[in-house]
Amino acid sequence: MKKLLVLLFSILISFNSYGEWTKVVENTSGDTSYIDTDTIKNHGGYVYFWEMTDYLKPSDNGTLSGKMYKQGDCGMVRFKDLSFSYYKQPMGRGSGRTLTPPDTWDYPSPGTVSIFILDYACDYVY
Repeated sequence: MKKLLVLLFSILISFNSYGEWTKVVENTSGDTSYIDTDTIKNHGGYVYFWEMTDYLKPSDNGTLSGKMYKQGDCGMVRFKDLSFSYYKQPMGRGSGRTLTPPDTWDYPSPGTVSIFILDYACDYVY
């Protein structure tokens, strides 16, 4: 299973740079979240996709955007981050810092940005 996930992840990374980011939601702070619709895939009962958040104001360390590769479970309404990178320029530009998040499921609350993103990806493939 790990080999399949690594292969899938590698393939999707190569497509990520050529995709189109679709705006999904903007939060009350003015941060905007996007999905690369070219990367939304249904595999093994899960949905996989790239999400990007463009921050209106830089964080304390100067981050202006972040890209996350996610695995979603549409039936259980949960997701987990498989990888994320932070950038000092908007829209994922410039050099980034990639981190491996903990292998845990998040259960988004109704009305949150996370639920809008997950719903969008699930509706796209189903």
